[in-house]
Amino acid sequence: MLSKVSLYAATTEQIIASRKRTFVEWGRGLTMDEYLDRDAVGEGEEFGRDEKLMTWYVVLAPRDNPTTVDFFCSCETFKRTIAISYPDKDAEEGVGYGIGSVFTAKQFRGKGYGKHMMRLLHWVLAREDYLQTQQFPEEWGAPPPRVSSAGDGWLSALWSDVGPTYYSLCGMDVGGRQDGWIVKDPFSTFWKVKDVTIPEDEDNKREVVWLDEKAAKEMWDKDTDKIKAELVQKAKEENQMQFSFLPNNGVAIFQWFRLHYHFSRYVQDPPKYCGLRVGEEVFATWTCEFRPGTPKSLTITRLRADKERIRGVLVDALRYAQKHGMDEVEVWNLAPEYAESARELGGAVVRREEHFPAVKWYGAGEVGWANNEKYAWC
Repeated sequence: MLSKVSLYAATTEQIIASRKRTFVEWGRGLTMDEYLDRDAVGEGEEFGRDEKLMTWYVVLAPRDNPTTVDFFCSCETFKRTIAISYPDKDAEEGVGYGIGSVFTAKQFRGKGYGKHMMRLLHWVLAREDYLQTQQFPEEWGAPPPRVSSAGDGWLSALWSDVGPTYYSLCGMDVGGRQDGWIVKDPFSTFWKVKDVTIPEDEDNKREVVWLDEKAAKEMWDKDTDKIKAELVQKAKEENQMQFSFLPNNGVAIFQWFRLHYHFSRYVQDPPKYCGLRVGEEVFATWTCEFRPGTPKSLTITRLRADKERIRGVLVDALRYAQKHGMDEVEVWNLAPEYAESARELGGAVVRREEHFPAVKWYGAGEVGWANNEKYAWC
């Protein structure tokens, strides 16, 4: 049966059909029209234009009817720039794909279509020279057609909400090996805002500059060059290849863009700022969660600080969360040297039960994921 199923870049009609299906799962708090408008507008934003956002799908008997809207499952891919560094080389740029909105229609579940879609996805995203070292399984029929706007990936990443092992079994062959997406560091530091007491001696002498979208983008642009330089040192120290998603070119603004669609409906006093900076280099950016049925949360998406100033950055972020009635504050993979400051302010480290960061490296050996923070999530 799998030999009759293949993966294709979706037509416009299939993209709309896919979004209408996924509305049931991810449209909470929006109307269908708002949900469709959000994604349609997003295609023209910096993170989506020029075919950086694509929707893929799997259909039965695609050679006879590859454009059917009665497909089995679908997902989205976001083409992004990454920095890569080897222990003995300078950092270079490449392509990494973020994968999101993996969805199988209810009537097609339990048949292995979703898992097979993800196996095939490697064969359209990975670099050609890597694919030449792999053997496409005969049981799957012909390989999926590659398209000019994809197929140059050094890696792909996703954030699993179906546990830590499901996608690891979605490799490039039929052997069932854990050769798919491997989970890396699914840890968060959480604060329950109602339980946070900021010490009275915590003054406001810091020269805090609050960041709107334009100012945040400027910080992410500056941060990109620093990430590249730091990646070289990290690769040498750990004697291992390292990669990092870069926050510029629309990547880090993606979540703030989507947040606007909940403001008018659920937030009387919506947050005006998406971050702060102290001095020229220390900064934090964030997104918020206002969907009904979930805690109101502020998640720090990108954080750059030093040991001396991290406490002040966290204090200011917590104050901002309190001001806007947030229930929680979260940051992914807070650096160990910041742990004491976070703990003093009531932060607790937990292993998340959702959004497991996982990566598939299209090359030899293993790769480390630097800056595994939520700015890259999609």
